[in-house]
Amino acid sequence: MDELTAVYATGGVIVGYFLLQVVRKRFDPFAPTWMFLLGWVQIYVIQPITLHEYALRVRGIEVTTEANVRALWAVVLFLVCYHFGPGRSASRIVPAPPARWSLAALVAICPVLVVWGLVCGFYIARSVTTTERVQLDPEAVLLLQFPILTLVAAILLIVTGRSLERPRPLVALMGLSISAFYILLWMFNGKRSVSLLAVLATVCAWYVPKFKRPSWPTLAVTALAGALAVSISIGWRNDRKHERSITGFVEHMMEFDPGLILLNLNIESETEENAPDFGYKSYETLEYGGYLLMLSTVPELSDYDYGAPYLRIVSTFIPRILWPDKPLYGRDAWIAAWIAGSEFRRKPDFTGPAIGILGACQLNGGAVATAIVIGFLGVFLRSAYEYYRANAHKPWAQAWWALTFYNAWFMTVNDDPFVWFYYAYGFTTFPPLVALWLYNKLAEAGRPVEVEHDGSLGISAVAPLV
Repeated sequence: MDELTAVYATGGVIVGYFLLQVVRKRFDPFAPTWMFLLGWVQIYVIQPITLHEYALRVRGIEVTTEANVRALWAVVLFLVCYHFGPGRSASRIVPAPPARWSLAALVAICPVLVVWGLVCGFYIARSVTTTERVQLDPEAVLLLQFPILTLVAAILLIVTGRSLERPRPLVALMGLSISAFYILLWMFNGKRSVSLLAVLATVCAWYVPKFKRPSWPTLAVTALAGALAVSISIGWRNDRKHERSITGFVEHMMEFDPGLILLNLNIESETEENAPDFGYKSYETLEYGGYLLMLSTVPELSDYDYGAPYLRIVSTFIPRILWPDKPLYGRDAWIAAWIAGSEFRRKPDFTGPAIGILGACQLNGGAVATAIVIGFLGVFLRSAYEYYRANAHKPWAQAWWALTFYNAWFMTVNDDPFVWFYYAYGFTTFPPLVALWLYNKLAEAGRPVEVEHDGSLGISAVAPLV
């Protein structure tokens, strides 16, 4: 079998699944499967095609073929577990969110979140525009790690303002304005993922309170906006022609070449015309390149980590003041594999890029670990989605889902499927949502409310799945 046959089959499975959902009128753009599969297409369909010659030259035909075949059976396994696993039953175990939505709580919490997040964002922006180092205490540095709080506030305001029962247009407009400013700020900071996911969260928050979904033209515009946010962020980060200032950023956007979108999204291969460096270029720092490295290195040259990184889901939230010598679980095996298999000499303090979900699973324990992790994620994402669907009429669930569903993309593209939780979400998005849950639950217990709803979203696009 040709080494690209499995790649085309993987793309065919995903396209076929998409068409099936559309034909059966069960396509929901806010279902987590689409963000998961979007990352899958990027890493295991587009990159294997554009990096084909590189893969054969550096890793050989056997490793390349094995990598592509594994990507095929893994995505099939994911879809089977998502649709036929116990996800729907598991979603019923979690307590229902509060039906009450306190405006007073939002008035108290949103200004704090906006200001805190903007201070963090402007601190990073300052580092973009100047080489001057600012000496800060460790405590201050820690407090500046929460820029996403601004987006959390924006989504809370949009959901509140778009309420079907009591709309508040000015509140929604305020949230939309904050979100737009947040996107521009992080494009200026050169952070592609932050800008892209803010676009997705904003669109979701705009539609879910009305129990609607975007039209196909709106989805196309959203995809274009996301692609522009990613490409402009990358282009500005690598821009050496313009001054590192707001004026320079505006000039960069005015001179931006739309043709670079395909290159920055890995859809187009680098050539002598568009490559920044005409010399030898390695692609092992792209997710597919890292996946090939792990597949050719572990366990022959370096040992498995046996799932140690997942311990960080718990250990990350234990302060070092209580556990001074807390290890970074799984990091040693990750670095050892990179040093053993890299095309270059890597030092022990190497802090390399993501390896994608299949690279992480190979490091966990090969094909067996891949089957376990992929199967679990299929059930996990279905459970989360069914929980949202069952509570889609409640503002808390609407805000939570708008700020959560896009993390399915992180599961695919990062160096382990739950890095999104213990690096960002668990510290930033999760605490305010938990606080609002507890406050509204207590208020609800003090003065019960009655909410009449049939438990469905009222749209055919999200009818019960198989």
